[in-house]
Amino acid sequence: MLPARRLHSVSICDHQGNVLWLSEGALGPDEHSVVVEALGALRTETSLQCHEMALEDGRLALSLPVRAPNAVLLGIAMVLADGKSLGDDALERMSAAPVRAVMLRLAVLLKPSDMRPPSADSTGERAAPAPAAAGSAPAPTPDEPISPVQVNEILEFELTPEDTGHVPVLRALAESASTPDAEMVRLEFIAEAPGVPTAGAAAAAVPAAPLAPEASLSPPARRVHAGSSAPVVTSPKDLSSEEPRSAPAAPAAVANSASSAAGDPNLLIEVVPFAKLRAGGQTRRFQILARMLPAARDPAAQDALVLQRLLNWLATHRAAWNAQPTGFTVNLSIATLEDERFAQKVAAALNSHGIAPETLGFEIAEPLCTQYRAQVERFIAQCEQVGAWVVIDDFSFDSQVLPLLRSKSLRLLKIDPKLTSTALKNKLSQALVVATVQAARVLGVHCAAQKVDSQASLQWLTAIGCDFAQGAVLGRAQSLDSIATLPESTGLTDHLRST
Repeated sequence: MLPARRLHSVSICDHQGNVLWLSEGALGPDEHSVVVEALGALRTETSLQCHEMALEDGRLALSLPVRAPNAVLLGIAMVLADGKSLGDDALERMSAAPVRAVMLRLAVLLKPSDMRPPSADSTGERAAPAPAAAGSAPAPTPDEPISPVQVNEILEFELTPEDTGHVPVLRALAESASTPDAEMVRLEFIAEAPGVPTAGAAAAAVPAAPLAPEASLSPPARRVHAGSSAPVVTSPKDLSSEEPRSAPAAPAAVANSASSAAGDPNLLIEVVPFAKLRAGGQTRRFQILARMLPAARDPAAQDALVLQRLLNWLATHRAAWNAQPTGFTVNLSIATLEDERFAQKVAAALNSHGIAPETLGFEIAEPLCTQYRAQVERFIAQCEQVGAWVVIDDFSFDSQVLPLLRSKSLRLLKIDPKLTSTALKNKLSQALVVATVQAARVLGVHCAAQKVDSQASLQWLTAIGCDFAQGAVLGRAQSLDSIATLPESTGLTDHLRST
């Protein structure tokens, strides 16, 4: 509808302002603020067909609403173009029948999973479906979901009566928009069926054992315990005998840490949840925060103590975290990474406590990845063998770290908070954050933002597709025992409810 040479970009956003598709480039904070304002205006004025807003750099934003049959706003399609290229007839052309037909197609694609509008119209009577032509799928009734054949007809852009021999469902919708008295097919949005909950019966607690150094790093056999949805690492000997095994003696520092792990009053362990910014997935994720008063002189001994305390708690409180998939991340010091047998000790400890290795992840700061490359590469390879996973913390797109992103054990990139805190003001920081989000999506891993302290930053991170966030605006650290009662954090939604 517009001159292509004057067009900057076309984007599709959902009702929360999250970018679902973008033709080119990236939407920065300025463009995202336009999206938020357009959503507010179109949500208030349900009869508004287009929202127009000029930007300071001469561009013009035209936002078209994507609405459900009951006028609920599902999202917008925003066109950014040169303001000089848009004549007086631009708004008229953008509200023409072909554009309205595209909006109806987008409404099918953006159907909400948690909303089912009433099947009766404002008069309390059901709308009569348009008669279907011979050879076509019958039109859906308000109480029936749309079939795959009908969805295909709705989304087909080049469908004509001459090509198919019948009038498609969408043509009836387009005609009904221009003819008020015509019979209109109702598009009914059916809520997604809820997933089957995971069995959460508590398993018997396994006695804690010290971190054993002699555990093999060969790929372990796995079995599933009753009441647990995750596989538990076991050795071949475990599968052939039910007799408990005595773990070999650990080094003095680790043994002393393990013996005092259960009740050391100087060690305080808390958890910080990773708030979800995108829908999907059932796994809860928590970061372990540990404080030692006074601070331990040996960082490796403190890491071992924290890990032992965590595993003891997980083994004795299975009902609190095992009802649904849950993961925990632990920060590691360079002293621990230099220990070539640390991964073996982790494997033995997970085995003795009956905890699946997928439950545990280790956070490694990007500066350690660059300064101690050999140690980090060795540890990441060992985690891949054990089954644990790795998080690169304070990720800033350093070229020396990029080769580590090939590892299968990498699951999460935590963006450097210096970048996210300045992204709304600094274009370079903004570009690096967007690049990290896109790179994580291509690699099939998650990305998380840290120290998010403003609603504007949270909205922008959600819009560009960041998966998780942490910060004061989302909640503070909690005790380990509170995990069972903590509701699943969903980022922006929870924050808006609280404010």
